[in-house]
Amino acid sequence: MPQPDIRAASDANPSLVDRFEATRALTEALCAPLSDADATLQSMEDASPAKWHLAHTTWFFETFLLRDHLPGYNLYRQDWPFLFNSYYEAEGARIARFSRGMLSRPSVAEVLEWRAHVDQAMQLLLSDPVCKPLIELGIAHEQQHQE
Repeated sequence: MPQPDIRAASDANPSLVDRFEATRALTEALCAPLSDADATLQSMEDASPAKWHLAHTTWFFETFLLRDHLPGYNLYRQDWPFLFNSYYEAEGARIARFSRGMLSRPSVAEVLEWRAHVDQAMQLLLSDPVCKPLIELGIAHEQQHQE
């Protein structure tokens, strides 16, 4: 009787770490062909620019996981929650959706540096069972932004 392929079974059920990393990498890959200007433009009031999506999904992990669950974590930039919150009223004021395409700063490079910082800090929480449901939510949230 042939032995089951354990590697194939594990690939079919990737770990939370693998799914987090793959989701974050796909977002960056989708945006990689865009210039800074392309990623900043907002084609219509209801469609946020790619740069904003890169930052907003990072804001989610920083706000709801790192800030709230990693003792001693300090926000990367104190002024960015205003820019990258979307509709979470309990998190305070936010830039209007129709204005997101007018953000010349931060640059895409700065947003990608922030993403790398947040992704590195998230490594400390990815194995925390208390955080697992919120990480799952964050992954699903980022996948929605990819669509």
